[in-house]
Amino acid sequence: MFNKLVSMPDSLMWRYFDLLSLKSNEEIDALKHSVEQGANPRDIKMELARELIGRYHGEEAAANAHRSAGNQLADGELPEDLPEVDVDFEGSDRAPIAAVLNRAGLVQNSAQAKDMLGNGRVKVDGEVVARDHMLDTGKRYVIQAGKKRYARVTLT
Repeated sequence: MFNKLVSMPDSLMWRYFDLLSLKSNEEIDALKHSVEQGANPRDIKMELARELIGRYHGEEAAANAHRSAGNQLADGELPEDLPEVDVDFEGSDRAPIAAVLNRAGLVQNSAQAKDMLGNGRVKVDGEVVARDHMLDTGKRYVIQAGKKRYARVTLT
């Protein structure tokens, strides 16, 4: 829930504040002013997310969600619920990264895989890889496609 609130479009942020926050109009106006003066909207959305989670799940849960999301956003930390995927490349010693992305379900199709690879949006074990990158079978990799799609992939 925390990450969903933080990733909402900036254009919806104030509507969420108006409908969901217990902050006064003056407090919301002060937040709007701070964004106009250069404050990062993400920080304001994190404040809203923490308020809402605190209301429904308690302050401890809100603090944990805030800390966890902050670490993932700032440090590139892996999500706790990283899916495990086995991808079969029987008879091959190596596999092209585009095919691995597709078979692991990290992209919708080969064209999306090529686009993400061409734009430097694919990481294998934390390193950006190119379109021609090959992975060895019989090994396990942590693959990130874009900002939010991760998997621990074992090639067999």
